[in-house]
Amino acid sequence: MTPSLANLLWSLLLGGAIVVIPLTIALIYVSQKDKVVRNR
Repeated sequence: MTPSLANLLWSLLLGGAIVVIPLTIALIYVSQKDKVVRNR
């Protein structure tokens, strides 16, 4: 594996993590808020 290919894979992994982690947190937060709203 060439260094440039390794860098490409790392940037894809880090980019995916930067996108996926906040999305997951946002989804969990919204679902928790929805439960509270529905129970009222």
